[in-house]
Amino acid sequence: MLRFCCRSISNGVVVALWCASFALVGLLRPASVEAQVLDRIEIVETPGVAEIHIVFNTRALYLRHTPSEKGDLIRVFLDFPDQDRSRRFARELASSPPSDLIPKFSVTFPDQGTNGLSIRFEKPVRFKVSQRDIRSASRIVIAVKIDRPSALPPVPPDVSIPSATAPAVKGPKQSFDIPAFRPEMNVETYAEDLLKLGHKALNAGENQQAVQIFNAILNLPSNKQSEAAQEWVGMARQRLGDYVKAKAEYETYLKLYPSGDGAVRVQQRLAALDEVLARLAQTKTARPDPKIDEMRVYGSVYSYYYGGYSQEKITDKTTNTTNTINRHDQSLLQTAFDVTGRYRKDEYDTKFVVRGTETYDSLATTEIRRNISRLRALYLEHSSQDSYLIRVGRQPGNTGGVLDYRFDGAWFRYTALPQLLSLNLVAGQPRQFSLSSNYVPDDPRNVVAELKRYFYGVNVDIGPLGQSWSGNAYYINQMVNGVVDRRAVGTELRYNSNGKGVYALVDYDISYGALNIAMLNGSWVTEGTTFTLLADHRKAPYLQTTNALFSVQGASLDTIHSDNAALLRAQARAITAVSDLFMLGVLHAVTPTWQLGGDVRLNRITGTGQSNCLVILPGTSTLFLNPNATTDAPCSLQALPGTGNIWTYTAQAIGTNVLFGNTTFVANASYNSADTYRGQTVSLNFLSRLGQQVQFDTFVILYHQTDNNSVELYRMTPTARLDYRFLNSWTFEATGGYEKTLSDSPMQKDSTSRQFFYLGFRWDFS
Repeated sequence: MLRFCCRSISNGVVVALWCASFALVGLLRPASVEAQVLDRIEIVETPGVAEIHIVFNTRALYLRHTPSEKGDLIRVFLDFPDQDRSRRFARELASSPPSDLIPKFSVTFPDQGTNGLSIRFEKPVRFKVSQRDIRSASRIVIAVKIDRPSALPPVPPDVSIPSATAPAVKGPKQSFDIPAFRPEMNVETYAEDLLKLGHKALNAGENQQAVQIFNAILNLPSNKQSEAAQEWVGMARQRLGDYVKAKAEYETYLKLYPSGDGAVRVQQRLAALDEVLARLAQTKTARPDPKIDEMRVYGSVYSYYYGGYSQEKITDKTTNTTNTINRHDQSLLQTAFDVTGRYRKDEYDTKFVVRGTETYDSLATTEIRRNISRLRALYLEHSSQDSYLIRVGRQPGNTGGVLDYRFDGAWFRYTALPQLLSLNLVAGQPRQFSLSSNYVPDDPRNVVAELKRYFYGVNVDIGPLGQSWSGNAYYINQMVNGVVDRRAVGTELRYNSNGKGVYALVDYDISYGALNIAMLNGSWVTEGTTFTLLADHRKAPYLQTTNALFSVQGASLDTIHSDNAALLRAQARAITAVSDLFMLGVLHAVTPTWQLGGDVRLNRITGTGQSNCLVILPGTSTLFLNPNATTDAPCSLQALPGTGNIWTYTAQAIGTNVLFGNTTFVANASYNSADTYRGQTVSLNFLSRLGQQVQFDTFVILYHQTDNNSVELYRMTPTARLDYRFLNSWTFEATGGYEKTLSDSPMQKDSTSRQFFYLGFRWDFS
């Protein structure tokens, strides 16, 4: 049925919705599977750029990327602090939504041998990479410059003015970063240097940077350059095409310096701007916005088979005996689909989105493990440009204080002031919690409303302010059976300008009186060098009353009620740990083809206290504290020690076109140091492409570890992958690898070999 639906998709949105309903029926089976790491792809249009938002279901920390700012293949290197770094992530693919702004692209995760991702475009683009929204999930943003003429009319010739400095000499790209002001510096000298830098930025066509530089002068105490900076900031905004703000800057100049040296020039420019704005108003009235009436269906479907065989030889040193085990340890078929039906008419936009996966494991011993189904998204969204948006159904979370990956519910946004102030209301049921080991958070059976656990919240989006600052503030209340599960306030703050980006988040639970999350993420891109910083402090998992139930045998949401709320809340505090992460990284282009970088990371998780021995009275939902329980009673969780400080030092070398065109070479070396073990890793990766159709990728990883129990481990893993794209929208992919592991302890010696492979097809349609 799914194949029939895919062939029929081009017939229209109605057919797509009909196909989605049949696909949903096929998902209605009990299942359990690991959460997918890659969630979705979005395209957001902003002035001058189209932003590609790559959204993950877990925290993904941006480390570095290559190439620096132009190319048709972008490789982004990431770290996942909440995931087991030793495990391989499942293969995940995503295709670009239709866009008239940027070339088509595809996203592959993980990038061969690493936990990063690659974005491949149909043709080269100019771009910048940044990170946003690091809560329980993250998004990587690729800002692609839109090479198209502005819709605004050009500035009349009589408004232009001669340059105050000579045209910039052609040569290496100049840096227009604002130098820091130090207490020992003279304000006048500093302001004079900034004015010269602003002139250079204007002459180089870097008008946005010029605005920032002239504003930096105006933020200083009054000085001899203040008057000139006020005039020039108006000129910089005028060249940007921001005529309304340019007019305001010129009016400010005339108010502050009515007899200034530039008063006549500013009056002339102001008069010309008034004419431009009047013509714009007349043009808008005489020629209304073009009508839009279009219907599109787009997405992707892929199916992959994963296979693996292993041979293990175990030698007991005490008895000097050897046991050999051969296993067929993997035989799994996974199919996934991501379909969007979209209808646009004038300022109205309506979307229907359905995403899901179906996995069949032929080696599983139980039905619940054999058939694994997930409905990742099923929602209807309707919006009016610069007015409102409403989305109903199973949808992504991690917004406005919702820390779960996704929820079933509704989100409503009202834009009070376009590009400045929006009000958001959200309500629904989280889909990440269960006491059952067989629970699948995205199981389609959970579509049925069950109001034992629900939430509602409100948040306000503000910005952008000054073209650089934005943020929000939120309140969220989550209840279960009338008991507060989580009640929090929080705020996010974002800054992005002139190569500098900062994201900060604070989430505070007002019912527990506890800080849930406090984090700061920043990046600074200078000429040829990128610096990254992350400081993150959070509850792990985030604090909520239902955490207490994980230590209670036979518990369910029915167990929670107002009579035992205080007992459960104390239990939740005791078993919720605190995680700290600090990271500092750098990447520097030493030559046009080579980049060198590295980072230092510190991780630690605190220990947890021993939990109370809570018991459910048989045949009831009554929960009470067992006064006769010993410290090792099965109804309690024992105190767990913390991890201590885990230090990770990583060095990386990235080469592009080192042997011939369209190649990338990446070498990594890392050293891990913890209280209980030491580990070293070396990895080498070589990727080459033959046009847009063929890509060949090889990778080898070497790992060594010793621990405090005198256990020594060696592992070597070489792999190779081939991608072949044909008929413009189909991709065949095949990967094969071999892993050899040797482990030696005082009592035992193990030798394991494993061969693994996967292959499959993917179809991207639009």
